[in-house]
Amino acid sequence: MPSYRVTYFDARGRAELARLCLAHAGQEFEDRRVAGAEWGELKPNTTPPYLPTLEVDGLQLGESCMLAQYVAQKYGFGGDSDEDKHIITSYVYYIDGLLTKMVTAHFEKDEERKKSLQEEVQTKVVPELLTKCESIVSKNGAGVLHGSKISTADIHFYNILFLVKKHNADVLASTPALSALYDKVANEPKMAAWIAKRPESEF
Repeated sequence: MPSYRVTYFDARGRAELARLCLAHAGQEFEDRRVAGAEWGELKPNTTPPYLPTLEVDGLQLGESCMLAQYVAQKYGFGGDSDEDKHIITSYVYYIDGLLTKMVTAHFEKDEERKKSLQEEVQTKVVPELLTKCESIVSKNGAGVLHGSKISTADIHFYNILFLVKKHNADVLASTPALSALYDKVANEPKMAAWIAKRPESEF
């Protein structure tokens, strides 16, 4: 059986999707969390030169969304056909766009621009994504974004909305299909076990 090691900072951040996918797969992994000084030492030997990385029997892989899809496809929830894989991957990147905007706003140093970016996320980006995804899940009719079982896209939806709900607990109140999807992922036994034991972090 292969060995897996996820390397990232002490946060959920961009590594949590891969961690959740490994948990959903029932695959044990080493959750390696590094600080700034240690990352400085690792960076010269990291390609691409950013985190997270996933090491599979010592082979280093990178890029957060692709890591998740690698795990999902290996363990049977990343799409059965080439078309399914394409659709699921496109949804993963669509949802990840919200995370990118949230991260950009969070780390903006100019306070006025930070406030503007955060307002855009809350009043425009989040509502538009929820409206679109509510329609997708409803039309699919299986309680998930694509296919008939939880995929990487559903896991990433849960992953990002977990953070959004910290600031707006009722964000899914008007999207019943997405509220049910969120609970479906959160209550999947293997992922629920990981969620219960993972370290607390702000982001």
